[in-house]
This record gives sequence, structure tokens and C-alpha cells, in this order.
Amino acid sequence: MKIGELSHRTGISVSAIRFYERQGLLGEPERSESGYRSYGESDVQRVLLIASAKRLRFPLKTIRLCLEVVDGGEEPCKEVAAIVRKRLAQIESEVAEWNRLRMALRQRLQAYESGSLDAENTLCAILEASPIFPKENTMSTIEVFTAGCTNCDEAVRVVQEAVSTCGCEIRVLPADGPEAKSRGVALAPCIWKNGERVFCGVPSRAEAIALLREERVNG
Repeated sequence: MKIGELSHRTGISVSAIRFYERQGLLGEPERSESGYRSYGESDVQRVLLIASAKRLRFPLKTIRLCLEVVDGGEEPCKEVAAIVRKRLAQIESEVAEWNRLRMALRQRLQAYESGSLDAENTLCAILEASPIFPKENTMSTIEVFTAGCTNCDEAVRVVQEAVSTCGCEIRVLPADGPEAKSRGVALAPCIWKNGERVFCGVPSRAEAIALLREERVNG
């Protein structure tokens, strides 16, 4: 089949198929007597595999490695699984970093809007504020300030579930107690981690895990 038919069969554009060839993901096709590229069923299968890997946001280097395993291994999925685990760990690390950045930006914006940022001798207090989330390698302390309401109980339950296996210390404190006053807690439930506010309200389980369970190490 010609490249146009291969494109039609796979749903992948001709330009993308040629890009795969230039990157060495797709082998050099045979040529017909008239000089046209000629592809077979194995090329259909390979293009679909490459496209699937790209939809999973695999970088070209990883796709190339997977194809080498598929081409040479007796149990390709077993070896590809190891590659996928490594890629998954990388993604989870990136997600944790983006979550830290999101929280830092959120807190800086909240501090600016509340007027609590010190703007003296700065060009822009938002950008020049001290790092909000210092790197650490110690056990995290989670404080949940409550006021005895139903939502407060639910927030405590969600937090306890989210950090149940990470060895965090959890303290449930009253919203009108001395610790709350020293932190300026005005709303309940209010969740703090290592002395920094990370959430007010009842987080979903996914939000709680992202906010509380991630580990930070020096590095």
C-alpha cells in the first residue's frame, strides 16, 4: 500500500508518518518499481502502536526504546512494563512538583490580596516573597483547625485517610484556640502543613492526597 492508504488505515497524517520514518521509529519502506514507498500490514500495526504511545505522552526516546523491546524481546510487554513504571514514576514526580508550585502561587496571591505581603524595598512583593514551601526531609505535621461542625469532622476524616500510610503527625485543634489565633485562622475547617496553610474547607480525597501526602526531600 502507498503512504496515503497507510494514513487512511491508521488515521495518522502523511506528514506524521514521514516524521516517524525520519526519527527511526518506522523502518525505511520498500519502493515499488515506480519509486513509490510501499507499506505492509506490519507497518499499519507499528504506526498504530507509535500513535498510541504518543497519546500517552511518551517522549520519542521512550517510544524508540519500547519499539526496540518489541522488535527484539520474546516477552515484550514484560519489558515494556518496566519502562512504563519508570515513566509513571517520572510523571508522578512532575505532578507533585506542579502541585507544590500551584500551592505556592495560590498562597502568594492570597497574601497579596489580603495585604499581608511586605512590599517595602521590593520591585514586586509577589515574586520576591520568601519561598513558601521550603524543602524538607523530616516528618510532616498536619494541623486541622475545627469548630465542631459536620464539615469539620468530614475534613478530619478525609485528611486522616489521605495520610494514613505516610507517617505524618496529625493534630486536630480548635479554631478558637491559642494555636489558631497565633496563625490567624479565621475559617474552619482549615488545614495547615508544617506551619503553612494549604487548604480551607473540605478537600476531596484527591486534593487531600496531593496537598498532604507528597514527600519533599533535599536535593
